[in-house]
Amino acid sequence: MRVHQQQSYVLLNRPYSETSWIVEVFSRDYGRLALMAKGARRIKSKLKGSLLPFQPLLLSWTGKGEIPTLTSAEIDQTDYKLAEHELRGDALVCGFYCNELVVNLLHRHDPHPSLFNHYHDTIMSLASAELSATSPHALRDFEKTVMKETGYEINFDFEAGAKTRIDDLGYYRYQPNQGFVRVAGAQPSSFSGRIIKSLALNSVEANAAYSNQEISQAKQLMRDILSRTLGYKKIVSRELFYPKNR
Repeated sequence: MRVHQQQSYVLLNRPYSETSWIVEVFSRDYGRLALMAKGARRIKSKLKGSLLPFQPLLLSWTGKGEIPTLTSAEIDQTDYKLAEHELRGDALVCGFYCNELVVNLLHRHDPHPSLFNHYHDTIMSLASAELSATSPHALRDFEKTVMKETGYEINFDFEAGAKTRIDDLGYYRYQPNQGFVRVAGAQPSSFSGRIIKSLALNSVEANAAYSNQEISQAKQLMRDILSRTLGYKKIVSRELFYPKNR
């Protein structure tokens, strides 16, 4: 099979030999897949400067096996807004967090074109000048979208069983494969109904209706949900935000 100039993003690179990489990519029409980038680690390789995360790329590859061979990689000049706004600092960490979610939750060779578009928009949002105001909401929206696309969609409006609406004044604990179960008052690992329902809103609505403290609580809730969903898989980029005390 030959694929020519597929819209893609590099998620991560792994050394394969002294001269080559295995490149994990997220493509628009072919989903997540691994490509063999032969010679990409050589100093004079034309591929080396292109195969970087968060650059919109046009990739071509060939082969039928589990790891096809990358034949060309070039920056997508038709939509290259990141040329002026690179990801730096916290924005860069947020970008790697998005990459980890894609790697850990998407099966290989499973196309998700709408999620690809959302990923692209999220990276552009993180690279914008309004990072400090937009990044928490951009990440919450991306978390919800990637969970929905991969079959882990959460109902933030109804209790487990989808018959009773979540009460703003009630307290709930999230149960995997069930949903939100009501508990008697505030307890460890429980969240108010108001915080839960905030995650049903888009980023603009949440920003207008909720305080910074409530937004932080919603972030903690999504982190708990994702931890339960991922199981043993670890999100390494979080440690860059919350380094352990030495």
